[in-house]
Amino acid sequence: MTENIKPRFEVHKMEGKGIRRVATPKVDPKRKDKDGHALLLGGFTYEDKEVNAGWMVYFPSGASIHVWTQEEMERQGFMADPHLVNMETGDEVAPMVNTSLKARSEQMSTRSRTSKVAQI
Repeated sequence: MTENIKPRFEVHKMEGKGIRRVATPKVDPKRKDKDGHALLLGGFTYEDKEVNAGWMVYFPSGASIHVWTQEEMERQGFMADPHLVNMETGDEVAPMVNTSLKARSEQMSTRSRTSKVAQI
């Protein structure tokens, strides 16, 4: 029986810019609270800002999430190398070291080209 081993997650940096809706609390700048901050009125104002596109994080279940900032990526632990997980038991197997299918394919084709050049 073959174990079903997969990385806990896979991260891909998205190219370009994206529009992110940012919510800011409504305040009355003329009135101050006891700490000297503008008085909160309740509710939010929304503004669309152009920001870096961020990252897509893919999970073995088929789910994915979009993360906008590097701070959030670090907070969630997505900047570290993912561990391999046995999908049947949920147990961690070992840390994953550059075993992305895309990276392995690029590594193989680079080696092939290099070895051909060295032979000429």
